[in-house]
Amino acid sequence: MEKHQFTGAKEYLEKSFLEELSYKIWSTKGARFTADKRLRKKAIISNITLAIISAYLIITSLISVFGIDGGKNDNIINYVITALSIMILVINQFENSQDYKLNAKNFHDCGLELSEIYNELRIFKTLKNNKTEFETYTFIKNLSIKYQNILKNYKNHSPIDYKVFQISNLNYFKDISKSTVRKTKFMFYWEVYGWYTIMILLIPVLIILIKIE
Repeated sequence: MEKHQFTGAKEYLEKSFLEELSYKIWSTKGARFTADKRLRKKAIISNITLAIISAYLIITSLISVFGIDGGKNDNIINYVITALSIMILVINQFENSQDYKLNAKNFHDCGLELSEIYNELRIFKTLKNNKTEFETYTFIKNLSIKYQNILKNYKNHSPIDYKVFQISNLNYFKDISKSTVRKTKFMFYWEVYGWYTIMILLIPVLIILIKIE
């Protein structure tokens, strides 16, 4: 039995350039659509987190307004309110600068463009027995140029997007272990929800600790 130098996703390196190009377009297309989904989720959780933190600010300010703490720790609570206000301002500016929705749309548009040339490639592969070598060479060369031009027009996706794409297609990536799948899912959760979860949970704990001191 012939021993292959590459295994898993790198097996395409031992095949023809047409197969290699097919794999590149297919996997890049999948990763870009994954990036689109990730950023749209992040945009939603970002808005929810900012709304919750704003609610924390309002609720905390009511403690002093209504004298719920009996006059204790007023200075500390006022300080927390001011700190939260500054934090919301900074976080809001940072989150807005990320342009999650715009970047998600760009990745989606990139995925659509890649889908078009991938469909062209699939049609060609179906009919390639009727093509001459020159026609095959011309098609592959032109398609490769189209692929590179599409990549030039958009920024690259995050490595986590490709990893999530892989574990979403385990029928094609059979060498991926269960531990890698679990690790990738955790990394994806942290990338999308981690920081926001910490902010949502940490702030009320801080307020409660100040209140009971």
